Amino acid sequence: MSFNRIASNTLYETNIAQLLRRQVELIATQNQIASGRRVNTGADDPLAAGAAVAIDRSLAEFARFELNANVLANRLNLQESNLAQAGDLLQRIRELTIQAANAPLSSSDRASVAREIRQLRDSLLGIANSTDAAGRYLFGGSQDDRPPFVDNAPSGVLYVGDQVQRRVDVAPALALADAEPGSEVWMRIPTGDGRVRVAADPANTGTGLLGTFGVVDAALWAAGGNAGYRVFFTSPTTYEIQDAGGAPLIPPQTGTYSPGATLSFEGLQLRLQGQPATGDVFTIDPANRQDLFATLDALVAALETPATTPVERTRQQNAIFVALANISTAQDHFVDKRAAGGARLSGLDEAAALREATTVTLKTTLADLRDVNIAEAASRLAQQSTALDAAQLSFQRVASLSLFNYLR
Repeated sequence: MSFNRIASNTLYETNIAQLLRRQVELIATQNQIASGRRVNTGADDPLAAGAAVAIDRSLAEFARFELNANVLANRLNLQESNLAQAGDLLQRIRELTIQAANAPLSSSDRASVAREIRQLRDSLLGIANSTDAAGRYLFGGSQDDRPPFVDNAPSGVLYVGDQVQRRVDVAPALALADAEPGSEVWMRIPTGDGRVRVAADPANTGTGLLGTFGVVDAALWAAGGNAGYRVFFTSPTTYEIQDAGGAPLIPPQTGTYSPGATLSFEGLQLRLQGQPATGDVFTIDPANRQDLFATLDALVAALETPATTPVERTRQQNAIFVALANISTAQDHFVDKRAAGGARLSGLDEAAALREATTVTLKTTLADLRDVNIAEAASRLAQQSTALDAAQLSFQRVASLSLFNYLR
């Protein structure tokens, strides 16, 4: 049997190294319990640490999505509120317009109505130039650092924003549109009934009044190219239908007229009241788009124009009729824009549910990777503490061994 001699210095160094390792393990477990995390540094578990960093990055991205969604929700809710307020103002303008159409009103009465409509028009302009909580103009498109609408009297309101509608990321692979640009909300509103519009020639000398109108046969009107037409009175009781350029249709379409008659042609119909004069013209065309302020300015101008003769009153009544049709269509237009904004708000709710579900999954996965099992760590801490105590006692016993003890 052979014996290997272990030097006292080696014995001390070996035991001290073991004690230090035990202390490091104990301190690491204490840190895990104190922090609640199993992985505090990359060295604790490189694979788990790398996966946790990726999940942290994903959670930060979801936090950004939530912030974007909150800002977008505030702007869309503000748009909804503003359009609802604009709809209320338009309803009041419509009521005033119907009131102004009543024959018993005097010119001064209509001028008073015009003044109120002008004030309401200015209120609508204020809504169009409204800002969000950050001071950005709601209806300016991407040019939201300045008022998008300029009242350039007497030529009318000008839109100086752009047509850009931002898209905002609110969830992975989901971007929703921001508030509508002002050009689409306030400046491009269908006229007439949204499909066709009517008008009386300002040079008419009779008392023919516009009445109900519309498309009654869409296929027939489409077959004619969705064109516009003129009703030209060849006498107070007869008329012919002309194209938009004033040429008679081929084959000719003519008819007789009596007050209250409904004229039907090329899939369209137009009802007239009163008595037109020879040479009077009434047009029915595809509806164009016009800004709301131009509609209201034309209405105010018509109400402020004195009307004393039957012909002047007829012109005024026809202008009021056209304005009333345009206002009704504008009300429908604002309802459509509110519906579109409401759909995006609903999309935000769905995105929030998606973010919440995904965030819960990510946090659960992150906890599995990084968080410590307190019960297991506490048990391990007790075991390591006991092992350290035992190592210290054994080292003390070994360190007390010496050959001199046998020489006494």
